[in-house]
Amino acid sequence: MNSTHQLHEIAYSQAKEAQTNVVIQSDAVVGIESCVKQGNVVPQVHKSLKNILEPLDANYPIEQCLDLGQFVHWRGNATSPMHRWLRYREAYSPELIDKLQLGNRILDPFSGCGSIPIGAAIRGKSAFGIDLNPIAAFSTKVKLTPLRPRSIRGVEKFIKDIPQLLSMHERWPLPELSISEKVFEPEMLDSVLRARAAIERVFERDQQARDFVFLAWLAILEGVGSYFKEGNGIKYRNKKRQKGKYEDRLDGEWQLARFGPDQRSFFQEAFARQLQMMLEDAVEWGIGSWDDQRVAEGSAFNLLDLIDGETFDSVIFSPPYANRFDYFESFKVELWFGNFVNSYSDLNALRKASLRSHLNADFKRPADNLAPLEELIGLMDRDSSSWRMGVPDLMRGYFHDMRMVLRQCRQAAPNGRCHVVVGNSAFAGVIIPTDVFTAMVGIQAGFNRATIVETRHLTVAPQQRNRLRGFEKYMRESIVILE
Repeated sequence: MNSTHQLHEIAYSQAKEAQTNVVIQSDAVVGIESCVKQGNVVPQVHKSLKNILEPLDANYPIEQCLDLGQFVHWRGNATSPMHRWLRYREAYSPELIDKLQLGNRILDPFSGCGSIPIGAAIRGKSAFGIDLNPIAAFSTKVKLTPLRPRSIRGVEKFIKDIPQLLSMHERWPLPELSISEKVFEPEMLDSVLRARAAIERVFERDQQARDFVFLAWLAILEGVGSYFKEGNGIKYRNKKRQKGKYEDRLDGEWQLARFGPDQRSFFQEAFARQLQMMLEDAVEWGIGSWDDQRVAEGSAFNLLDLIDGETFDSVIFSPPYANRFDYFESFKVELWFGNFVNSYSDLNALRKASLRSHLNADFKRPADNLAPLEELIGLMDRDSSSWRMGVPDLMRGYFHDMRMVLRQCRQAAPNGRCHVVVGNSAFAGVIIPTDVFTAMVGIQAGFNRATIVETRHLTVAPQQRNRLRGFEKYMRESIVILE
């Protein structure tokens, strides 16, 4: 593709009926058990896998636009004004508003920390963001709410007074998270809880300033903590990775190396530095249409209720990938310490309301079967950890949930396109072409045609690499465009 504009000039030769009724002719029924009896497992599975994946890919136009990769897998959220206020690993660039020509009214039903609403505000457009994670929704609301001059002065005074405020206020109650006293060193925990109490007392009559400072406090918890986010959860700083395993670090030494000799000063400086950075970024509020942005905390399953009859020029979203990662697990410290959840039942309710991309979701909900997905599941290694953990049910639930969301997206943008950023997965020796299945359920949800735009190559996890040699081309991150 020579121009991004070509994304919207794709000639679709398939009719809707051909896209909806995908027929896979393959010998996938051989399956793992039969292959074992033949004593030649991998070649037989590879043959069957190829006979499924090739016809699946042939059902939809697949374009390659690797120039979009930098915007789909965006690293700028760590350094760009406003976007850097809270570390959020999964984000795409607001530049996609321009690259994909999303129009003036945009819906993002998995809006994360607000890439699209912030980008829309700066461009004078309007956006509606939805996210189930209360921290993500809260952070977006703060970013979209310009502070009054009086509130800014209050924040500036708070920064100067941090040392005195921490000594003046009693500790905020410790949350009932079982690891609350493990995720911070004792002296650091004392500072964290005193700072929380100071925020609530100092800004009890200025909600906007309170939320601004509270977001800064949330944002530094990981940095001042004895934990860090990694993979599907958190790890502890008293361990270090060494040749594929974790080894203990000497108690006392790692704390000194990380926090220095004065942990209270480390906390105070980190808090003040975060607030100063956020105040510097406040100049962004000087231009754009900040009042035209809306954010709702809730599930994309209830999208139509949340938007209350509004329609949009386009929809864009990147759902949690079907990779077993439970993002509520990785954010559990912030969720508990910020009182977004106050009990394990609260946390469980969030997990059960989420897209079935992880193993803590609600698998009692219905899950429709896609024939080619079942063929791929039939090829999975039943001795693998993925099989034992329940990945087949995860996949069935994931695409059922995606269809539910896409059906509502179709109604929300009746005359517009829906853009879905997804990544393909590999489990138990089998590749799951998430982009193709998303296109398939999109057609079933009411869209007339679909195209897949490959934006980036994905690497196969080391444990899958040898088993899937020769299938690397199917591991891709794509934008599925539905019309």
